[in-house]
Amino acid sequence: MDIGQIWIRIEGREVITQVMLNDEGTEPLLGAMALDGIFLGVDPVNQTLLPIRGRP
Repeated sequence: MDIGQIWIRIEGREVITQVMLNDEGTEPLLGAMALDGIFLGVDPVNQTLLPIRGRP
């Protein structure tokens, strides 16, 4: 897979993060690096994103 960088915006938060580019038509996944960069965690029970504490 190729590796690159992309600017993402989720729930009003923005960050530049690394991405792995897969074949066209592949289901996109939001990874740990992106979530950590915008201080969001996953609530698997309610299938939502939650703010987490951290330092920029």
